[in-house]
Amino acid sequence: MSTPHKRLYAAKKAANLDDDTLRDCLQASIGRRSAKGLTMVECDKVLDHIKVKGHNAETRGVTQISGVFGKKAVALWLSAWNLGIVQDRSDRALLAWVKRQTKIDHINWVDGEDGSKVIDALKGWISRSAGVDWRTDQSLPSVYNRPEFKVFCAQVALLKSREVMASHESLANITLTIVGEDNLHTLKGKDWIVIMNTLGRKVRACLVREAH
Repeated sequence: MSTPHKRLYAAKKAANLDDDTLRDCLQASIGRRSAKGLTMVECDKVLDHIKVKGHNAETRGVTQISGVFGKKAVALWLSAWNLGIVQDRSDRALLAWVKRQTKIDHINWVDGEDGSKVIDALKGWISRSAGVDWRTDQSLPSVYNRPEFKVFCAQVALLKSREVMASHESLANITLTIVGEDNLHTLKGKDWIVIMNTLGRKVRACLVREAH
């Protein structure tokens, strides 16, 4: 669990506050200019004040989702979008989901145990909803342990199960059709993005048809 001080200083960094501005926020919200002995309740008051004053990332636009947990969360959220699990791919939707999970307003403010919980919760949701197997096996070629490959396989399985894609079509032929390369082992990150986005459009269209 993030401590009050970790949450506060993560928020300070995310909102690009200088020391004096942070002290002003402390004074205005909890009546003192020092964070010494800060409790979780006091921290929430300070963070609320930061948002009200327009210092947070959403209102100022100064902070994009970043950091180890932020980047992982965005990648997983877009995977969920391309698997038809979420209806809104935006950062705003992701941040709302994170807040429901952790009660913390911005993924950039999440660290340690809370950050791991966010990532594990996203992975678990995607696994339950779309059958993605995130386990790795170091005895296999590295491509088979790539998260993008695992999402790709789940997309293909979904499309084949709904007869949108021929059951006999190979993974290599699918990638050849989309990015002009049938060697899975040489595909680069940007290739996997194109592949997942292309199949994602097919998945969402398929699920829309089913809904109607």
